[in-house]
Parts: sequence; C-alpha cells; structure tokens
Amino acid sequence: MKKIFSFILALAICSGNAMAFEFDNEPEEGLSWMGFFGMNVSKLQNHAYGGKAGATMGIRADYMLPKAHGTYLTAGLDWTMKGGKTSAADYFIDNDIYEGTAKYALHYFEIPIRVGFRYNLTEELGFYGELGPFFSVGVGGRHKVNIDGDGADVRALEDELTHKSFKNYGYPTESFQRWDAGIGFRIGAEYEQHYNLLIGCDWGLADIYRTSLRDAFKDQDGIRLPKVRNFNLSITIGYRF
Repeated sequence: MKKIFSFILALAICSGNAMAFEFDNEPEEGLSWMGFFGMNVSKLQNHAYGGKAGATMGIRADYMLPKAHGTYLTAGLDWTMKGGKTSAADYFIDNDIYEGTAKYALHYFEIPIRVGFRYNLTEELGFYGELGPFFSVGVGGRHKVNIDGDGADVRALEDELTHKSFKNYGYPTESFQRWDAGIGFRIGAEYEQHYNLLIGCDWGLADIYRTSLRDAFKDQDGIRLPKVRNFNLSITIGYRF
C-alpha cells in the first residue's frame, strides 16, 4: 500500500510539473493561416499500379480553441496529384512484346477537416499532429502509355490507350469516378511561429472505379474487378501567416 501511495504521489508531482511546463509555452488562441507546397507519393490500392511521385499545394485555416491547452480545428483547400504507374509488360498482362511504362495521373481538389493538438516545446519550436476526414473531387489527369519502340503501329497503340482519367469512355477503357473521400493524418514541426515542415498520409475509403465499368467487365470477361482506393504520402513545407 505504501508503494502504491508513493507511486501516486510521484505521478501527481510529475503531472503537475508537466502541466506547469505546458502552460509556460501554451499556443496562442485564435485563427491563423498556413500556405504550403511539396511532393507526394501516391498509389492505387488493390490495383496493379505501383507508387507515383507528384506535387501538392494548398492553404489551411487553423483555429486554436480557447482554454483547450493546444487543441485546435483545421480545414483547408488542397490541390494534389495522385495516381500510379506500372510497366508496360504488366499493363499488357505480362506480355513481353512491349516494354515501357503506363501511368495514371489523378488531379484532385481536396477539403480536409481535422482535429489537432499542438505542444510548444519552447517559444520558438512547436510540434503538432492532426487527424480527420477529407473530401475530394477529380478535376483533371491523364492515363498515358509509353511504349519503347518506333513505328506507326506503336504510336497508334499509345494514342489509343491515352485518355483523360475521369472521362467515362465506356468499356473497355478504364476510367474513374470523380468523387473520393477518406481519412488522413498530419504531423508537423513549426519554428519561430512561421516555418513548418509537415508529413501527411491519406487513405481513400471510396471505391473510385465506375460501377458501369465494373459491371461491363464482369459481363464480358467474367471477372469481378477489385475495389480501387487512393493512398497518398506527402512531405511539404509551409509558412504560417
């Protein structure tokens, strides 16, 4: 019993010291804005395509809640490039006649809405993390196949397989629906209340294949296409106004 009492007393003392340290550098309440840009690596989950590098940029509004000891709400508008790529051999189902690459570029406008917590280690250096949903709409992008080789037949095949990512051309040309949603998190560090380094990760929860494409593929080829979801890892730098 004495050991338990000593442990509780020590925990209370440590907690009191931690709270006192936290209050010394508690984030300032109110609204602030951040602009950011950087790169991401995305992948179409449950699809033969592997990772693809792209770019991202956007703006966020952070509202530090009053008397919440570092808890804040954030929302914004992002532009991001997602998609994936694979070899021409895999695209043509392990056909060794063709060499080259096949790429999907999916460009989205996204609205993230998250809850975060910030801890200021010193007056100059703070750390934060946030979690919440995002909602996106596809605004552009292209599926493109590059085949190594020359000749009119090769160029004609490339042109046939190149199309806009979100336009519904009908079976058998693959296309994606524009709407997506999922959940993501972001961690970051801020220096002198302005300069930020951020790492984020988003998991799409919506199946972005068109239902009409999946049904047509099942009817004509007898195969049920798997669900396809976006995955995205980003590294960005930001400036808080």
